[in-house]
Amino acid sequence: MRVAAALLVLAASSAHADRSTVMALGLTGDARATGASYSAAGDSNDLAKLGGARLTLTFESDPLAIPPPGGLAADTRLVPELFTGFLADDVHAEGFVGAGLRAEAQLASHRHARAMRTGMYVAGRGLVIGGHQDAAAEFVLGEYLDLARGRRFGWEGGAMMRPRSDQSTDRSHELDTIVTIYYGWR
Repeated sequence: MRVAAALLVLAASSAHADRSTVMALGLTGDARATGASYSAAGDSNDLAKLGGARLTLTFESDPLAIPPPGGLAADTRLVPELFTGFLADDVHAEGFVGAGLRAEAQLASHRHARAMRTGMYVAGRGLVIGGHQDAAAEFVLGEYLDLARGRRFGWEGGAMMRPRSDQSTDRSHELDTIVTIYYGWR
């Protein structure tokens, strides 16, 4: 809980007036395993499959300008994030809220007679999830393609690690593999 609160303060303090808010709505797939340790959960063949949705707010600098024909521009950025969502299967559902920081490489090109922008990133996030408000950590790798009029389409995949306070000791560590496809706009 303290980690999530610290990340929230970091994200809020980094949302300066020179940044704009990007909102993204995503669909998430989750393969979840539990065990007595994270290693045991990773070796488990007993997987729960969940689906869900996520709403993410990021606070980003202006996109890179499109270079002249034949050109390529690149920049690196730190992007704070706030997010909320849910994961569910046919029996259970649980909500989550959190904050994170994304390290991003943004590219803009005007090659092959077509201008485009894309971003690739790694992100670390802290979240509070479920009825017992378990603290968890999420680590992802993602990419997006900027579309016309401030819209974007992207994906990310990664892992979530969660100690379970509501389970027995042989199921007290949860390891999730997550994949999200999202659509965003400025």
